Amino acid sequence: MKIRVLAVMVSLLTIGLVGCASHEIRPLSPQPIDAYLLKQTVAGITVAAQPLATKEKAQAAFTLDLGEQGYAPILVVMENRSTDNVLLLKDNIELVDSQGNVRKPVPANVMAEKFEHNKMAYALLGFGIFSYMSADEANKKMREDWNSKELPTEKVVIPNRKVHGVVYFQLGPGLATLPNATLRIPLQNVRTGENYSVDLRIAER
Repeated sequence: MKIRVLAVMVSLLTIGLVGCASHEIRPLSPQPIDAYLLKQTVAGITVAAQPLATKEKAQAAFTLDLGEQGYAPILVVMENRSTDNVLLLKDNIELVDSQGNVRKPVPANVMAEKFEHNKMAYALLGFGIFSYMSADEANKKMREDWNSKELPTEKVVIPNRKVHGVVYFQLGPGLATLPNATLRIPLQNVRTGENYSVDLRIAER
């Protein structure tokens, strides 16, 4: 009896694994920048942000609930309405919580490792090498998807142009929400060297 129950459980696990070895790419289409409630304009440069940390928003954009592993994605949209080129460096962006703790962006590749399908488990409980390849392909597709949505590492935004992308932050297990945090985005005027800072207060729970 125990053997039969065990066999059924293994079969169900196998079916579940095989069915989950995929990744659905969902488009991330930003709105016109004036449509965002969370935005600020400095020296003719408008920066907006939209937290995607809730389960519903994360699944809509990335298929998975990134908060399960304590990650909080934030969509950043910038429009240069000035007459100069503006430099935006992703790694200089900071998320400052209400206690003053500062977090830096986490690369999409690093985050994706936490969500990858277990290829060996698929091989052992699925269909051998074919199941292994299925999980490997799903992992690759997921990494490429999340990388494509990430804010560029370095971007010079010329006048009358926009840039958008997601910045990923790791808050830790159970801390995927963003109550009373400030997203600090430093910018630089390429011609004058003048530095600006856009601070966006996030109150999403």
